[in-house]
Amino acid sequence: MVWPFSQSDLFRWLHAALVTLIVLFIAVPVAVTAVMSFNDASLIRFPIRAWSLRWYLDFFSSSQWTQALRNSLEIAAYTTLVSTVFGTIAAYAFTRLRFPLKGAFYFLVMLPLFMPGIVLGLGIAIAFGGVELFGLQLYGGKALVVVAHCLWAMPLTFMVMEATFKTFDERLVEAAYDLGGGPVRTFFEVTLPMVSTGVISGALFSFVISLNEFVMALFLTTRDTQTLPVLMWLSLRSAGTPRLAVAAVVLAAAVFLSLVLVMLWYARHVRKLR
Repeated sequence: MVWPFSQSDLFRWLHAALVTLIVLFIAVPVAVTAVMSFNDASLIRFPIRAWSLRWYLDFFSSSQWTQALRNSLEIAAYTTLVSTVFGTIAAYAFTRLRFPLKGAFYFLVMLPLFMPGIVLGLGIAIAFGGVELFGLQLYGGKALVVVAHCLWAMPLTFMVMEATFKTFDERLVEAAYDLGGGPVRTFFEVTLPMVSTGVISGALFSFVISLNEFVMALFLTTRDTQTLPVLMWLSLRSAGTPRLAVAAVVLAAAVFLSLVLVMLWYARHVRKLR
């Protein structure tokens, strides 16, 4: 029997169908949530009988919700900074240096990534519940949430940077040393620019992970430091208003904006290399 299409055409169609299903799986919930955020009703319900910006005005005029948004962005920013710096340094050390118990340290770096958030959050809350630093209570502060989020964000950055450093041409570093560059100057002027794509990718992963993390933040924040996902959860238990849809749209917009900025930077970086 002769098929009217080739095997390559079949795989191409299957690939297109799979990609379409994945896009729909991601896009449909986001689109439905965005539509529901314009509902004028007091509760989330479908179909929408009246359209309004009521809940957007309610969200951005509420000090509690805007403060939670600021907390989320601030914690995500610090988590991104800490995870990117230490993840990059750790990956550079693991790919360039030899030291005892290297395998054990690698296991310890990656272990938090596979631990449930409830285990990490509860453990950190118990361990640091009564600890003070410079007279300040650690529990309930943003710094402790940053530390908790780094337990997930830094291993991701480490994996990205480890793969990046393994593909890096070490001869460029040797050439910089031959031309009189010291280790620190060579790292910042030669190595870091060459692996900047990996650094930006790792930073994006860290930011998204921290911005959307909920379980550990639920254990470690108070009313003044709670993040937007935590406030959404607490509000959902009392009343499912379209304000929750607005908060979800705001979180999604922050992620998409970050992705767009990274894509624009990457496109500019590629043009410079050409």
